[in-house]
Amino acid sequence: MRGYLILFFLFLFDINISFSQNTVSIGLKSSYNSSNINFYNNFFPQNIKTNSLDNYNFSFVTEIKNSKNTGIRIEISKIMKGWVQDYIIGNSFKSEFTYLNIPLMMTTYFGTNKTKINFSLGPYAEIQIDNNSQNLRKDYPDLSFYFDESRDNKFGYGLVANAGLSFDLNKSSFQVLVSYQYNFDNLIDLEQKSSIIPDISNFNTLSISFVYLFNFLKKNEL
Repeated sequence: MRGYLILFFLFLFDINISFSQNTVSIGLKSSYNSSNINFYNNFFPQNIKTNSLDNYNFSFVTEIKNSKNTGIRIEISKIMKGWVQDYIIGNSFKSEFTYLNIPLMMTTYFGTNKTKINFSLGPYAEIQIDNNSQNLRKDYPDLSFYFDESRDNKFGYGLVANAGLSFDLNKSSFQVLVSYQYNFDNLIDLEQKSSIIPDISNFNTLSISFVYLFNFLKKNEL
């Protein structure tokens, strides 16, 4: 991970040096997200089955791209993560966590025509701004564990990867992307091992997105 971060910042330095050759774009991204959580207990094996939590969200996007069709991409979004879990037969509950999520990615484009293949990769950080844990405690008082705001993590980080198609228009572009986010940190932060509460709890999120980018500053204008 440390080596990846060094390469990433060297890449940003190279982009900054050639800023006079860049195109700056701003835009919006609309996404359909399917998130889930990986529960596992290393010392007390458990079988905790969860299903995906599906939702939509919007993001603000800024991209700086040089003449070689590589650059950096920054996104700011309000995203919901969580899972659906069976309670009793015919009844289930949703654990929902809303985050302010900010990825910073390296991005590159392949192709010489107006239709290009796009790949992006980079780290992200997020901070939790809301959750429904208090409601779950009231509605399902006999659950084996809950998210505890005084104990567990409200800050998260991980890696995100995008892949898709980009269609160049006159002064803008339209993109169709598939994205995957994986949290390196655990949602539940245990101080002591427990046979009831899992010691691994990583979010993973799969998204399908539509992006519109407007070329705010073009190469010959910088």
